[in-house]
Amino acid sequence: MLRKDNGNLQFRYDQSYVDIGGPPLSVNLPVRAKAYPHRDCLAFFGNLLPEEDVRAQVALATGISAANDYKLLERFGGDVAGAVTLVPADREDGGVEPDGLQVLSPAELDEILRQLPQRPFAVDDKGEVRMSLAGAQSKLPVVEVGDGFALPHGSRRATTHILKPEPERFPGLVANEFFCMRLAEQVGLNVAQVRRAETISGLPFLIVTRYDRDLTQEPIRRLHQEDFCQALGRLYVEKYQHEGGPGVRESMHLIDEKSTAPARDRQQLWLALVFNVLIGNCDAHGKNYSLLYDSPAPSLAPFYDLLSTAAYSGLTTRLAMSIDGATHLGEVDRRAWERLADQVGFAPRFLDRRMVPFVEETVAAAPRLAGEDEYADAAVETIAKAAQGRAEWFRP
Repeated sequence: MLRKDNGNLQFRYDQSYVDIGGPPLSVNLPVRAKAYPHRDCLAFFGNLLPEEDVRAQVALATGISAANDYKLLERFGGDVAGAVTLVPADREDGGVEPDGLQVLSPAELDEILRQLPQRPFAVDDKGEVRMSLAGAQSKLPVVEVGDGFALPHGSRRATTHILKPEPERFPGLVANEFFCMRLAEQVGLNVAQVRRAETISGLPFLIVTRYDRDLTQEPIRRLHQEDFCQALGRLYVEKYQHEGGPGVRESMHLIDEKSTAPARDRQQLWLALVFNVLIGNCDAHGKNYSLLYDSPAPSLAPFYDLLSTAAYSGLTTRLAMSIDGATHLGEVDRRAWERLADQVGFAPRFLDRRMVPFVEETVAAAPRLAGEDEYADAAVETIAKAAQGRAEWFRP
């Protein structure tokens, strides 16, 4: 990838890669000799970078403009989502970066996680930490070593886990996401594995095992993935459907066209939509669904970022993806699901034979799980209780 004199990005596959027919970086970037223009580049590469406040803080900490995707990728593209590693072409060592780990003491981990809003990705002055994660929430990619964590120097060492500390603005968010992710797993959704922990000063954080890493191999092997915005050529500022982002119909069509197991993945995506409405997650946008390339063709990736936004007053109730004509959480009803099912090719009997039993299983499991000591939190009780009421939106 290069930046042209006018500031636009351009990407071209190397001719030798075209000749051997290597796998594409993206559904939206099929392998070809011709160069891809600026917007196509931004849709894939720009979506590897953080968004909103996190991007602004990265810019502030590094002196790189928040709008300069090329320089941000040059600085932080060493370890990103998927199997991509971005290395500056003019490196004197030919692009081979150092392979080292900074093992963090409990005190160092506590300090880094607390400073993450001001120092995203543990930004340092030497430029040795080269990691990036998309999204608007502060989080830190790390390598798990023994019973602790380490930061990689350079890009040769793939990170294995993502740490998500609790933000001051949303108390209880770690318990919220931990509960929702575990509940989803319990009712049969394929989700990323999560654990909950606290730093030595008591800061809660979530530990997410990276599903885009093969942890059974040494060295750790990166697995390629891309979110639905990347696959469908949307910029990160277009992740919400009402701003031009992917909707349910387009997402289902993507699965139909590209998945190795479309019938299974279609059903999983549908049930994830149902689950997000039940828990009150209005922020399940196109960047929260991904394709995983763990074989020559992709499949729907495990779900992540499952949490209840409705548990916090003041946040929008507008759905990131509408359910037919229902654009806000309180507008969803059985008829909306029936219309949407018809639009995406699910038979009417699917709703009663698969969706309704899934709803009943979820609302039965929620209070049981919320009652376990591991999930004890006022926010969790609120989520479980609210899901009971929303179950009526699915029943005939």
